[in-house]
Amino acid sequence: RQLTPMQSFILRSGGTEKPYSSILESEERSGVYTCAGCGTKLFESNQKFHSGTGWPSFARALSGVEIQEVNKVQLNLLGAELRCKTCGGHLGDLFTDGYLFVGTPAFTSGKRFCIDGGALVFQPDNGEPSVNGDVPPKDNGIPEWMKTPEITPREQA
Repeated sequence: RQLTPMQSFILRSGGTEKPYSSILESEERSGVYTCAGCGTKLFESNQKFHSGTGWPSFARALSGVEIQEVNKVQLNLLGAELRCKTCGGHLGDLFTDGYLFVGTPAFTSGKRFCIDGGALVFQPDNGEPSVNGDVPPKDNGIPEWMKTPEITPREQA
């Protein structure tokens, strides 16, 4: 597969996109998320939840996701790296703070799979065209509370 520059940065160089920079962060349709590098099925939409972090988050992964071994201290503080089991592409990180997300699937799994949207392609169940995660949201996806307020200079006396 021919990767876009952002897909290559994430999948092949281990980079991370800016929060709220992927159209998939707000995707809510039913479907499957696949690896942008090779097409391996990684996550189902019924495990996706809004974590408020700015990256697509999932409570559970499919067998196509590989968790890199780390010690428990590192896992709790920094997370564990996630890779595609087929092509080895970097996907994001696993955190054990799922219990913080009451009312979501992560609350019961205890896990949060924090994924770079640019590493994913969303395949909707309804037959609509797939969506590449390296596409920015139409409205830039930045919540109102994160936008920089306009500053009006005061007149000097």
